[in-house]
Amino acid sequence: MAFCLQARSVIPTEDFSPSGGVGGSPIASGDVSRVKLWVLLPLSLAAAALAVPYLLSRGFLSMAFVLHLGFALVCHQRPERCFWIFGAPVAVCARCLGIYLGAALGLLIHISRRIALRLLLAAAAISLIDWTAEISGLHGNWLDVRFFLGLALGAAGAMLVSSPSVRSGAVYAGGDCAPENALSSVTEDNA
Repeated sequence: MAFCLQARSVIPTEDFSPSGGVGGSPIASGDVSRVKLWVLLPLSLAAAALAVPYLLSRGFLSMAFVLHLGFALVCHQRPERCFWIFGAPVAVCARCLGIYLGAALGLLIHISRRIALRLLLAAAAISLIDWTAEISGLHGNWLDVRFFLGLALGAAGAMLVSSPSVRSGAVYAGGDCAPENALSSVTEDNA
């Protein structure tokens, strides 16, 4: 079921179809499993990054090296900016790990494109402010802040990617939820 998230309420935009899917929704019954499969991609990346210190501690050096080298293509991997487990740094920095986990979470949340874009811009702006504050010496290397900002950035980006669009068949006025349309379709079905 697709939802419009508004300040005070959650209004369903589609009703269930007899086939168990959502009638006319961007996520039809066959697409739900596809969305769930997409969630596995960022979760797999996070798991692989977290596995590197474990593999190093258990003597699987070649496998850990290959994974670490692969993550070097997308992350700076500076040890002071990574979480440490099993006596070694995770294969990606705290922000990248947050982005992967946030993307998995964001793929499960469906909101309007306009709201998703606003969340992404806000998360990017806050990350830029954090980066500027650290570069200027206002604060040090805060791993927890980096992780949670990455979590927000990844979730917002994934929500934007998975948000309904005109192309997918969703009908939203200007990218926002149209509560009057949602309520009219619910009342028509109940009559």
